[in-house]
Amino acid sequence: MESSYTNYEWFLKSDLSQYAGKWLAIVDQKIIAVGKNAREVIEKAKKQYPQKRPFVTKVRDQLSIL
Repeated sequence: MESSYTNYEWFLKSDLSQYAGKWLAIVDQKIIAVGKNAREVIEKAKKQYPQKRPFVTKVRDQLSIL
């Protein structure tokens, strides 16, 4: 079973600039749902993959500086 950490690593390495400002659900290193809010994305993900726990995150629309 794929871990959330694996999906998180995939998220960090991917160019997701086309999704700036949107929420994503990721399962098995694939984007399975996109939306304007987390609840919408979680609901879509549960319908598509009820037995899996998706990695859900928002793609920042600005460059983050640490």
